[in-house]
Amino acid sequence: MNELMVKINFLIPGLPRAEKAFAQALVENPEAIAGMTLAEAARETNSSDTTIVRFCKRLDFHGYTELRHACIAYAAEMEQNGAQYDENVRSTDTMDDIIRKVFQSNVQTLQSTMVMADNNYQKAVDALIRAKSIHFFGVGDAFAACQFAFMKFCRLGVESSAESDNMMQLMRANNLGPGDVALAVSYEGRSRNVVQAMSIAKKRGATTICITKMSKSPLLKYTDIPLFIAISDLSVGRDKVTRRVADQFILDVLYLGYISQKDFDFAASLKRSQVAIDCNKIK
Repeated sequence: MNELMVKINFLIPGLPRAEKAFAQALVENPEAIAGMTLAEAARETNSSDTTIVRFCKRLDFHGYTELRHACIAYAAEMEQNGAQYDENVRSTDTMDDIIRKVFQSNVQTLQSTMVMADNNYQKAVDALIRAKSIHFFGVGDAFAACQFAFMKFCRLGVESSAESDNMMQLMRANNLGPGDVALAVSYEGRSRNVVQAMSIAKKRGATTICITKMSKSPLLKYTDIPLFIAISDLSVGRDKVTRRVADQFILDVLYLGYISQKDFDFAASLKRSQVAIDCNKIK
């Protein structure tokens, strides 16, 4: 998906009603908008010139003309590349088809998530570097990503945790304070236990970081540093595995940023951890 469409889809949930109507029309038919004047676009989308110009500035365009040129470029790109890749797996697909679709879906998710990357990544790494301890919060399959990140930081000798029990998560959050970091992973930012834990952690003075796809969710009320993934999971049961691919990507970026920027040589810690792990291997 073109960067422009990624940004617009990200903004839509949090837009005022008038801007949302124009944004949705733009996503649904960018080729048509590309051929319209400002007045025509306002008329066709039941909005106003002012509303459209305001939306353009949200996208860091100086005005409608720049947005229109971007839409023209998007239309040309789509025509050149053909129809968007169909990632839906069907009963008629061969295993080769499924492999290609899963691969393409993962690549698209990572590319779209890259579009949302901003200076909050550096802020998050800075907070982790300063932290006395780092604690991960997630439920369901998001907890798997949290646990993997916890294991990585644990290998470094960093005081950290990733509790699977809901009550333990709340108690862990309640024991945090200034100098600690609470990092939550929640696709929609609406998991009750995760939101409660982050609310408690923030109230106790901890720095809060979250990884989520929503531009408007309860979790963001208690988040100091949000990091966004760009993906829409419309599958039955919301089981799209690329959600976790995006989560893992961001967590790995933070982990490697922590290692490379913290003024400490982790080689000895990593070696000790590996020696301990190797003791458990069958010879």
